[in-house]
Amino acid sequence: MPRRGNRKASLASRLANIQPRGIVPPEEIPGSQTWLLKKNLESTRLKYDAKAAQESFFDSYSVEELAAYAKLIPRTISMGLESNNESLIDGINRWVDGNGWQYIDGGEYDGSWVNPRYPNRIFTGTSHTLPIRGGISETVEFPVATNEEDPMGLACHFEVSNAGMQPNILPNKWTNYNSTRKGRLQAKANASSVRRLQRWNEYQTAGKIKDPMKRQFAIQALKAKFLNKDIRQEQTEMGYYSDDAIHDDL
Repeated sequence: MPRRGNRKASLASRLANIQPRGIVPPEEIPGSQTWLLKKNLESTRLKYDAKAAQESFFDSYSVEELAAYAKLIPRTISMGLESNNESLIDGINRWVDGNGWQYIDGGEYDGSWVNPRYPNRIFTGTSHTLPIRGGISETVEFPVATNEEDPMGLACHFEVSNAGMQPNILPNKWTNYNSTRKGRLQAKANASSVRRLQRWNEYQTAGKIKDPMKRQFAIQALKAKFLNKDIRQEQTEMGYYSDDAIHDDL
């Protein structure tokens, strides 16, 4: 019968013979949450191979079907600096041509611009060279003027940003402040201020009623009235009522 060692050895002796490991990381302790999370992640990676799944998906496709499928894949448009410069140059040219500007080539006013909507006036012209795709550059020419010189908003102007390092070319077109996001928010805030002032005045009038019962009734009636107006206003914004109906209530 084979010997199995000295079973009488004390627990302290056996523990002393164990090679110390030091601090065991949590992911190496079986049963711990970190250990379970690591095992789950490893099993997930092993179960799904994206490349193999993609290859198997197209196994049954013919050459014609693969070509037809490739045409359905959307292609992104490059939006790098060169592409943006090309769009800017095209936009300036469309703006200048669309507003009827005519370039003076040669003579005393070479490089200047005239416009039939400004008779007997000559506007200063400038040019800007920008890099475009293909490793080349393109120069765009356009008239420049301030808003005072160009009240119709037909020319262009420069705006400098990034601490004077980046010039931006912008048209002189007039923008209605009320049509901008800031203008719409301002108009909404002004209407809200007027509405709150009107309601405050009505509450002040109701609070001057000497009879306590009548005063309380008047205040409650105003609360119900204003609540109904707020509900109708929200319903109008959602399209349930026309603006005329709201203005009639107000």
